[in-house]
Amino acid sequence: MKWGNLIALLAAAMCMVGLLLVAAPSLSMNAEQPPRNRCVAVSKQEYISADRQKVLRTQFSSFVTTGRVGQRHYWYCHT
Repeated sequence: MKWGNLIALLAAAMCMVGLLLVAAPSLSMNAEQPPRNRCVAVSKQEYISADRQKVLRTQFSSFVTTGRVGQRHYWYCHT
């Protein structure tokens, strides 16, 4: 490989990394917000486990889903 091609390849890679670093903060702006103040994000597995144990809703807490099909977000909320 010639030096000119190597330098061009490295420059292109550095540009890609720079673009990703610039774009990364804007991606978090689209993050799902909790439905209420006292909610924390949980995994899908935790939600499914609570569903199997029939504790999706208790006296002091509940599990909530938000988002559309395929892009669900799962929350555990204190009441």
